[in-house]
Amino acid sequence: MAIASEEFLDRVENRILNRLVPQERSPVRSLLQNVIILIKRVRGQQLSEDERVYPLHPLLAVIGQKAGEMTLQTLLYRLHLVDRYEFNKSKDIISVLTRKIPIGINESLSARKAQILWHLFQNPSLPKYQLAKELGTTPRTISKELTELHQDLAFNIWTTLDAHKFHFVVKTIIFRTRSIEHTKRLENFISKGQGFLRTFHLDQDIRSGEIVYRYPDQPEAHKMFKERYRWLQDEFFIESHLVQILGLFQSISLETYNPATNSFSIEPEIVSEAPFGYFKGHLDTLPQPQGIDYTQPFRFDKADFLLADTLYSSGPFRKSDYKRNLLNRHGINYSMKTVWKKEQRLRRENAAIPMIDLQIPGFDEDLLFVVFCTPDATKSIHAISAFLPFVMTFNTDSGCFLRIQRPIHTSTLTGQLIRKINHQKGVFDVKLLRFQWRIQMPILPKIVDCWNIEEQKWLIQEDAI
Repeated sequence: MAIASEEFLDRVENRILNRLVPQERSPVRSLLQNVIILIKRVRGQQLSEDERVYPLHPLLAVIGQKAGEMTLQTLLYRLHLVDRYEFNKSKDIISVLTRKIPIGINESLSARKAQILWHLFQNPSLPKYQLAKELGTTPRTISKELTELHQDLAFNIWTTLDAHKFHFVVKTIIFRTRSIEHTKRLENFISKGQGFLRTFHLDQDIRSGEIVYRYPDQPEAHKMFKERYRWLQDEFFIESHLVQILGLFQSISLETYNPATNSFSIEPEIVSEAPFGYFKGHLDTLPQPQGIDYTQPFRFDKADFLLADTLYSSGPFRKSDYKRNLLNRHGINYSMKTVWKKEQRLRRENAAIPMIDLQIPGFDEDLLFVVFCTPDATKSIHAISAFLPFVMTFNTDSGCFLRIQRPIHTSTLTGQLIRKINHQKGVFDVKLLRFQWRIQMPILPKIVDCWNIEEQKWLIQEDAI
């Protein structure tokens, strides 16, 4: 995104404020002034006396002096989003502009922290004492650096279920709406909906995106979903593609990270050959993606479902008190020995897998390549995970999704990937979505209470999908 002029920023500020009723302008004006001052500070521009003493907005105070180029680009994008999307409620504007902002390239990922991430990717359940032994340091040092990783990079380990094992099907709608107004109404509909899991991702253009549905793999639910999809097509979409997710994999490669420059050194000749030329000669040395292909349903009860959902998760989700309280809220009172036995069984059954979640400094965009291709081409595209720093691949019934965080200073990488994927044998089409800080998760219901243990099926209520 090009650097906007001061005149442009003033025009955007005026347009945003003019859409608000007078009583809502004051908090938004203060926030917008803070955003503009922060952008000017990152650019190194001279601040006026009034700007130097302007009261700091509390919701932006956390950024402080750490703001870098990534922060600037994030804020410019969000200003553009609010302006183009014609937000006219102060609470919505404040929410968009103050949600978690990547501090960017002024933060450093030390060599040791890079090693910690690498080891945890290989084995997310690795105990701290074993991790310390691997790195030649003390558990206390590891604890300190894990805390810093959590604070600086939003590092966490989450648990992802094998959807098929728990009698779910996962379907994604890739869409383009008829207009921005249609997008606004669609987002409102998705966010207020009740029922089984729904996730809404929106592209930078405010008209393209995806909706991910996870619903019971049962005839009545399939019928309900088919009706819902047809209604969405008639009501909102000018174009749409329905895809079923069959598994997911993740890859983290820190081999090209340089702590001295705090960036990923991807050589131009590698980019020009990426991904299919480079990886063929390096399959033995590059890291392989880890994940799960969805398999067959198995018998489970409510406790199995609740425990599987936090089986590998880090932080408070790992604590015994959290798990017991979670079960108690659903009328289940198990001893910790019983909990331990159930978790052991869930691990043996591969009911869930651990996934790393973090914001590595030096990344510019969150991209999703939707690839329609043959199974053989999907295998080749999987190998991109050994080349790029941070990747998730989703196997689908029509090919695969490739989700990457693009390292900053690699502006040609996106085009190179599209061209190389398109020229791969067995690839029919590639679509690109840019999910740059525009992700919404609706409120989730307590779906575990819809599980009928005796019949081993989900209870489907009206308008559940």
